[in-house]
Amino acid sequence: GLPLIVTNMWLVGYTWLQHTDVDVPHLSGDDFSYMRGAFLSIDRPYGKLFDWLHHKIGSTHVAHHIDCTIPHYHAREATDAIAKAFPKAYLYDPTPVHKALWRVATNCFAVKRERPDDGRYLWVPV
Repeated sequence: GLPLIVTNMWLVGYTWLQHTDVDVPHLSGDDFSYMRGAFLSIDRPYGKLFDWLHHKIGSTHVAHHIDCTIPHYHAREATDAIAKAFPKAYLYDPTPVHKALWRVATNCFAVKRERPDDGRYLWVPV
């Protein structure tokens, strides 16, 4: 009953925040590539307890998408290297989780094409 509901709510919210934010576009098939998609996931600070419980998958999620074979005990090192090597592409949002969740929930309802000749879709409030 209740433990299953709480667990599912947490996992959905956690996954949602790893892949969604107001300025993270969705890409059409023509614009999508594996690496572009990997860099469109977001690292966030989940705090020491959640980092420990989840082996830092929320705060090192970009590295997981770039190479899912990196073991969790090397994820921080890989994330630091990625952030240093690709500062314009690496996404990190320092917003506290509860505020980020509210921002995403209230602003990420639908996407529309950024420009007619572009394959990028951006979130728009409804």
